[in-house]
Amino acid sequence: MRQRMICGTLFLLFALLMQEGIYAQQTIQVEGYVRDFETKEALPYVTVSLRGTARGTATDENGYFSMRAASDSTVLAVSYVGYETDFTTLKHGYNRVEILLKPGLYELNEVTVRPGKERYSRRDNPAVTFARNVIARRNLNDPHNRDYFSYDTYEQRTFAFDEFDVEKARRNGIYRHVDFIFDYVDSTSVRGRTILPLYNEEIIEDYYYRKSPRAERKVVGGTKRAGIIEIISEEGVKQFVDEAFQDIDIFQDNIPLFLNRFVSPLSSIGPGYYKYYLLDTVLLDGEPCMDLGFAPFNTESFGFVGHLYVTLDSTWFVKKVNLNIPRDINLNFIGEMSIEQDYVRTDGGTRILTKNDIALIFKLSRKMKGSYARRVALHRNHSFAPPRDLSVFEEKAPVMESEGARRQTEEFWNEARRGAEEIQKTSVEKMMAQLREVPAFYWSEKVLNIIINGYVQTSETNSLFEFGPANTFISGNALEGARFRLGGTTTVNFSRRLFADGYLAYGTGDGKFKGDAILEYSFNRKRTFRKEYPFHYIRAEYRYDVNQIGQHYLYTNADNLFMMLKRRENNLITYMRNMELSYYRENYHGLGYSVLLRHLTEWATPDVPFSLIQPDGTVTPAGHYTSAQLEFFLRWAPNEKFYQSRNYRYPITLDAPIITLRHTMARKGILGTGHNYNRTELGVRKRLWLSPFGYVDVYGQAGKVWNRVPYPLLHIPNANLSYSIEAETFPLMNPMEFINDRFVSWEMTYFMNGWLFNRLPLIKELQLREVLSFRGWYGDLSDRNNPAINGDGLYRFPADTHTMGDRPYMEIGAGVENIFKLIRLDYIWRLSYRNHEGAPDSGLRMKMKFSF
Repeated sequence: MRQRMICGTLFLLFALLMQEGIYAQQTIQVEGYVRDFETKEALPYVTVSLRGTARGTATDENGYFSMRAASDSTVLAVSYVGYETDFTTLKHGYNRVEILLKPGLYELNEVTVRPGKERYSRRDNPAVTFARNVIARRNLNDPHNRDYFSYDTYEQRTFAFDEFDVEKARRNGIYRHVDFIFDYVDSTSVRGRTILPLYNEEIIEDYYYRKSPRAERKVVGGTKRAGIIEIISEEGVKQFVDEAFQDIDIFQDNIPLFLNRFVSPLSSIGPGYYKYYLLDTVLLDGEPCMDLGFAPFNTESFGFVGHLYVTLDSTWFVKKVNLNIPRDINLNFIGEMSIEQDYVRTDGGTRILTKNDIALIFKLSRKMKGSYARRVALHRNHSFAPPRDLSVFEEKAPVMESEGARRQTEEFWNEARRGAEEIQKTSVEKMMAQLREVPAFYWSEKVLNIIINGYVQTSETNSLFEFGPANTFISGNALEGARFRLGGTTTVNFSRRLFADGYLAYGTGDGKFKGDAILEYSFNRKRTFRKEYPFHYIRAEYRYDVNQIGQHYLYTNADNLFMMLKRRENNLITYMRNMELSYYRENYHGLGYSVLLRHLTEWATPDVPFSLIQPDGTVTPAGHYTSAQLEFFLRWAPNEKFYQSRNYRYPITLDAPIITLRHTMARKGILGTGHNYNRTELGVRKRLWLSPFGYVDVYGQAGKVWNRVPYPLLHIPNANLSYSIEAETFPLMNPMEFINDRFVSWEMTYFMNGWLFNRLPLIKELQLREVLSFRGWYGDLSDRNNPAINGDGLYRFPADTHTMGDRPYMEIGAGVENIFKLIRLDYIWRLSYRNHEGAPDSGLRMKMKFSF
């Protein structure tokens, strides 16, 4: 959730700055139909735009279009391949028009083709046959079929205000304290747009590929960035930008984009998903090509509209790609998108990508102005020879940064930009320096930095220590009452290898101080913060704090301020002292492993007594138990994509499996341990794409405790008492409602991406998305750990703990997400054990979820 909200904060930041001037220009609203001049038949997917601007849309399959835009242009341009372009003068305000395009004829292999009335059929359709031929040969000229492949790339990424009206901004006075920004407005680099650049990044890198054994490496030779989103951690910016500007491989079945899967027009299921049109023959670099147009049957689905330019020889070679998103697509915040790719063919027929140009308009709503984003990647100096230094493939990191990459001279960058006419010429770095001299901007940036990153710096530059996380400063629970906590961590300015971290907390209800102290040495030299990927450390930790049994969350602190609101009071809390010495290492292939020594002591509280059953059946209070443990942990997550925050690792997608295996052991008599202990747990997480019908996130876990131990060391399901939806928790279960020494659990959530709602009139306008969930826990308690059967030496279970019978505990949920583009609401039903006192049968839960 956090990584999505970080991305959301970026958009909200843009939105706040864009509120002024939303209706800077006079508004034109126009709707109508585009028809053939002679036959009066409707023309589908015709380009309609305001002349001289980038404001435009396309007709639907019935020839209808509707557009609303703030613009000074009053000329409507309507163009369609095979027809003459029409220009119609409009008035400001509402217009209703009927455009009649005069057709022109063109021929393909002696067959005359003219767009006509939309009675589309795949049978005996030459366009479908043409598309099938391209699809059948899509992998024949892949450069990755060669033994070696390399090239260098110049890349620029830009974020900016779109359609920035300087005169309007000067008049309304909102920028009077920062009027110098008008000097940075750019009206030349982007055709038809006036933008104010806010962020700019440039990268020079070399790419190396080896077929066998397969290896891909990138070496960054130069990188620099400047702009308003520097307040996000560098890794945070990288994840956000990489997700917005993913490399598009149109030759695959599915294209990952905006955390979704788009069906490629060259997918093996393309003829069943897209309509294809043979539009025109054009010359590209002197070679005749067919303009193959395409659009999805369902324009709300995750597909593209656009053009493929394919050679007319027997190779069916794709020379150029233009992609756009359908007007009615159920996709948040993306007002417009344009992708342009250029390919050349080597003498051997191999396909080479030379340019990848992606432009986006981000919008919070259709009526607001948006922010402009663009990534231009120019690939040069392609080669199929082995690299001069083959040791590059032996490097462990898939992306390596050369020494001095961040300190390259201006002469270096001028040389790198040579021949790159497509680049944006910006002075963002200079503008940001001026902005930070303005107190209002300076302090706003500081506050946003604390909200997003969670830490308060102690110095303007080179801060050695930072206080945080800020969301844990104040919280509360039934045992401690009001809880106040102050903590922090050393930074890379203190040491890039040695870190100290910790906190001190005090509860007004119990009057006790708690705390945590961590000393960690990293074998990797850290660049930004302690938990930077990849991990390789040795750590010592001492912690004394409360333990909320059966309430452990994956992606947040237990004392997070925002987790205080609960459906019932939780008094099942103990005190625990935990001393650990651990070693952890992970590699770039996704394998992580650790060895941990732990000595813990857990103390009873009035609400969680440790009542020891004696041989004669009597019960005596036991104040605490002690366990000295050795733990082994394995984690395998190949090709994992995640956002690494200061404290947690949040998955961006679960496309790659995440498999964990943990075994914990203890021996009676060692350092006060009163039991033998062996506990094994196996976990799996995976996303299953059902493109184009959405996706299913699957979590599975199983475990067993092999010995007779105190019940806090058994398997206790994670109950969720908050009203928030949290992964791998049970929102309708009470803490310690079940205790088992062996179990299996599952959680399956089906995100349908509006597959049903997109087909319902009126409802589809809301762009809602369906969610179905099913989770369960099936456990058993052997006689050796059941105090009701073999109680001698065991603790008696809490009064509200129940024995699980032959049926599992299960919950199902049905929900709607994308409410106001941010909210997910689920109504959840409890299917089993509904007679347990104090346990709800159903309930409404919610989650703030930023998603495209």
